[in-house]
Amino acid sequence: MSKQLLIADDDESTRKIVSRIFRQRNWEIMETDNGIDAMNMINKNKPDLVILDVFMPEINGMEVLRKLRRNGATSFVPVIMLTGADTAADKVNGFEFGADEYMAKPFKIDELVLRAENLLNRTRKNITANPLTLLPGGPAIEEEANCRIKSSKTFAFMHIDIDNFKAYNDVYGYLNGDAVIKKLASMLVKIQEERKNENVFVGHIGGDDFVLIADEATAEKIASGLAAGFDETAPCFYSPEDRMRGRITATDRAGNQKTFPFISLTIAIASNEKRNFNHYAKLVDIASEIKKYLKSFKDRAGSMYMKDRRKD
Repeated sequence: MSKQLLIADDDESTRKIVSRIFRQRNWEIMETDNGIDAMNMINKNKPDLVILDVFMPEINGMEVLRKLRRNGATSFVPVIMLTGADTAADKVNGFEFGADEYMAKPFKIDELVLRAENLLNRTRKNITANPLTLLPGGPAIEEEANCRIKSSKTFAFMHIDIDNFKAYNDVYGYLNGDAVIKKLASMLVKIQEERKNENVFVGHIGGDDFVLIADEATAEKIASGLAAGFDETAPCFYSPEDRMRGRITATDRAGNQKTFPFISLTIAIASNEKRNFNHYAKLVDIASEIKKYLKSFKDRAGSMYMKDRRKD
């Protein structure tokens, strides 16, 4: 994914040093030495990150920052402020105007790069995060999956879907449906925390669809534990009467009244153990095939998982 940086600083030597280092790290660079040009370039190009000097001619950095934050189209652009003044009051002033980071000159270039990379990653995750669960959304999921593909290490991509969720929403309402979504999200985050040394990634595609990416060797164990845990929790989301019946009555997608089992999970696992993937879309295709197969079982009750074991 491309990364575009605007450096706005009236000191030419600073611009040259920062530009050279960031270009070496595959950033696209734009430069200016004044605040007016900085505003115009930000409005036109919407860079991924701005490094902004406080003291510049025509419009100073603080005024540029103030205008950015008041404009809905640019309010989200992350900004690192640079300044020769390093007092507590200067920093407070910068943060009050909306700076994301604040560094005093002279600065260590490695620290600037690290702060820039971390800030960009945080911003991208926040922008694409699902508003209900705050988990990384579609773009972050695709980026993570493609990184795993490029690494050439074996991994497993799990597409997790809640069965009978529409029927549950129709009967119990969207607030209770949201509670189910949040519960599943918390279960996935717990798995991630318990396996923090295993590089587990959790994302929320949207609605009742989630993704978990993990080491191939542990995927089925994770899926089995998640399925059992969700099935144990599911009855808690129903009334005592429905728990006694073990089912609910709702309207299906064709408009017919029918009974539905309790919510459960379909967990489709695609892996590069026996296949070669060159793009995220192929992972999604394989997982979708498995998901469709698992959902084809009529009158199924309880969560199921399945791993693709086919070869190319």
